[in-house]
Amino acid sequence: KDQGVSFYTWCRSSVILPSMIGHTFAVYNGQKHIPVYIREQMVGHKLGEFSPTRYFRGHKKTDRKAVRKKNKI
Repeated sequence: KDQGVSFYTWCRSSVILPSMIGHTFAVYNGQKHIPVYIREQMVGHKLGEFSPTRYFRGHKKTDRKAVRKKNKI
């Protein structure tokens, strides 16, 4: 599929070794494979740390009318 990806993996718990530096791994996040380029600073970490499974979309905005009603009581 992707020309830049060296390896596809589902094993998010694999420890990054010095021999992996310079390679690109496609790490599965539960929905799709996320390309992760391995750099020297990543050695010793796990592959899953660089492929987030959840995305924070921000906190829900409060409804101003509901807040006013709550404060009146």
